[in-house]
Amino acid sequence: MKGPVVVKVGGSLLDWPGLPGRLSASLEARPGDRLVLIVGGGRFADVLRGLDVLHGLGEDRSHVLALRVLDLTARVLADLVPGFEVVEALEELPSSWSRGRIPVLAPRSFLDQDDRSPDPLPHAWTTTTDSIAARLAVRLDARELLLLKSTPLPPGGRRSEAARLGLVDPEFVRSSDRLSRVLYQCLRDPEFSQPMLMD
Repeated sequence: MKGPVVVKVGGSLLDWPGLPGRLSASLEARPGDRLVLIVGGGRFADVLRGLDVLHGLGEDRSHVLALRVLDLTARVLADLVPGFEVVEALEELPSSWSRGRIPVLAPRSFLDQDDRSPDPLPHAWTTTTDSIAARLAVRLDARELLLLKSTPLPPGGRRSEAARLGLVDPEFVRSSDRLSRVLYQCLRDPEFSQPMLMD
């Protein structure tokens, strides 16, 4: 059986009224794929960053709080789109797929396990849900990773250039280096252009 497809939904899309319809249309173009979604923190994470600056929470404490933010945004997205459901562990994915649902991972448990791996993701603001999605795709031996964003990717589609422009986090180039297929799509694009392969 071919591997699943990990879809990262940018948190900046959560405050866009067009998200449910456009996301559903994007995923409907992938019949037969076993999808796993993970959602960015969006404005919730921005508030947390501001609190870190104001109160000096530190990156470790901010990391712990940020994981709770991502569990929250997973639940927000699952409530916005019919057919989505939140899962809290990778072991729940087969059951979700077998019921015809699209799982949205609340990633705290997954990242707690990743912290015990030989090469955990850094607990730093330079590591966002882009890199978490890449790590998830590696762990699941995913067929591809699809990044759904608010901002278009310039022609050329290099991961290093996307990181330089701030379209993905600085850790993403390293965290995605074992993935042969990474696609990028600006979901807000009025023309709804096809995903672009990132080199």
